[in-house]
Amino acid sequence: MKKEWNKVTVDDVKKAIDLFDRTGEKYPEPRNTFLLYNGKEYPAKHIRGLAYKVANKKEISKNDYTGGKETADFLQKLGFTVLYKKELIKPTDTPKQIVKQIDQEEQWKQVSKKLDVVSQKNALQRLLQKYYGHIETEKRFDWLKTPNQANLPKEYLQIVKSLSKYRNQNGFQKSNYQLSCDIVLEDSKLIIEYDEKQHFSKARQITLENYPPNINLYFSKDYWITACRKINAKDNTPVDRDERRAFFDTVRDIEAFKNGYKLVRIKHGDIDWEADGAENHLKKMISAANNEVEHTHIKLNNMKTKNIDSKAAITGAESKQHHKIARLVLTKKQCYKSSGLTDHSKLENLIENFINSEYNNKTYEFILTPGGFLNFDIRDLQYNFDISKAEKQDISLLQERANSVVKRFFENLKPSTFKKLKEIADYFTIGIDSFIGDIYLDIPHIELVAVYSLKEENVIRWTGKFYPLKSQEKSLIKIIDLNTHFIELNNQKVVLLGCHDLNVFSPRGQATAKGWRKQTADKFKTLCKEFKPAIILQHPHFTDYQYIWNLAWRNIEKELPSVKHYASGIKYYYDGYTCRGDIKDVLEKTKKGDVIDFYYD
Repeated sequence: MKKEWNKVTVDDVKKAIDLFDRTGEKYPEPRNTFLLYNGKEYPAKHIRGLAYKVANKKEISKNDYTGGKETADFLQKLGFTVLYKKELIKPTDTPKQIVKQIDQEEQWKQVSKKLDVVSQKNALQRLLQKYYGHIETEKRFDWLKTPNQANLPKEYLQIVKSLSKYRNQNGFQKSNYQLSCDIVLEDSKLIIEYDEKQHFSKARQITLENYPPNINLYFSKDYWITACRKINAKDNTPVDRDERRAFFDTVRDIEAFKNGYKLVRIKHGDIDWEADGAENHLKKMISAANNEVEHTHIKLNNMKTKNIDSKAAITGAESKQHHKIARLVLTKKQCYKSSGLTDHSKLENLIENFINSEYNNKTYEFILTPGGFLNFDIRDLQYNFDISKAEKQDISLLQERANSVVKRFFENLKPSTFKKLKEIADYFTIGIDSFIGDIYLDIPHIELVAVYSLKEENVIRWTGKFYPLKSQEKSLIKIIDLNTHFIELNNQKVVLLGCHDLNVFSPRGQATAKGWRKQTADKFKTLCKEFKPAIILQHPHFTDYQYIWNLAWRNIEKELPSVKHYASGIKYYYDGYTCRGDIKDVLEKTKKGDVIDFYYD
């Protein structure tokens, strides 16, 4: 048996992980040993067994090998990181990078395996966040619109003429049609577009071949044209879909350049963004674009003599930056040491610091807080009642009690502070819990979530935790109306989650779920898939470790590809003890998309 284990290689383990991700098979719940790979937690013993099967072409019984320390050591020697009894065991030797530094013209030959588009995009975004900080996805600029067809700028004249002549389709000629960008690194004035197969069509080839020579590009035009010829994608639904897609890509290229942004294009399949060493490709790509910054600005300045509005070229840089989510992170500074409950008197300082940082610089659609950001007292209420009856009869009473605390919280802010807050953000989401004294988990209680409209100055939606810990099943007053978690704000579909509600998407948790827990989880996931949210906001209580919510978020990326932005509200606190993970790692693993973090410790 020992000899056969020796046949297991690094590649076999990676194939096992890929097999596990694709099949979603059930597995025994790990007790204390997890394989960490590409930001995900995997059952170490189970993956080891799959790797054995890959290497030796035969099954092995889990009774024939042990998990725990033996499996941790086995995977560590192969160069993997393992979480064993809450301690990280890192590899002693770093395996060789498998992504080669290659020229763009040769990249299409390098990756032979089929790569999942959603997983690749998510992996790319995580790398960008890790190495370059804040990113924004699906961002819109005021200047990023299709040109006026009645007064077409000269740089578009030949492009429109040639594209119209291709198949006599003119539906793409829409004026002032708003476009968005895949990924934006605002600090670097960098835009990244991720082009899938359908972007490489004959129509796109035509537009590229007719680009004016004074437009500076940050990708290889020749390589893109060659790819268009090779792939020759056709999308005839609607009949002019190729022309529209090609023209919209063209507008992005030209308008980005005119407005002082560098637009980099990435072709899906050229690089495996989930592979070890992918960050080397990314750094090289970003560095190549950044090295051209001075050259680009020179060109922009010279454009004044070419009848291009120089004022329009800097509008994006001078206006306020608009973002999706501001996350107010609580630390021990805003908590009582004895309980971890928030000290309401310290929250105003947090708000003041946030405003001083952002006022006149940025605006946000949502300000996100953790669970228990506020608390309301229910000691005067008689709580010797049946939980199931309370869930049907007393929710409104508890929401009224919570609403008075929310109202008082905003009234207690300085008038100037509240006025500026209203100018900065549209909505303030609040986790608010009932409590009786300092300890409340073993007695009837409720964990609510409120959406407060800063413009309307009131709560416009109440919801709360519906999926309790097993230890809370007899004490949590659940929100049984699952529809309250779904709301449309600013023309976007948003899902609101209480603390452990996110666990309905955890593969590990759902592998053992039974009865009403499984039924509720399945029902909620079905509602999510039908709703197709763009944003998910979770309101957990204590998050001091980066892998607490990681599996569930990664699974959401697979099951709900419509989600472009998500975040967990963070209270970085661990019952008065030292937090188990670094705060930067915690923040990185609990967000996606356009999320900016604020904490003051």
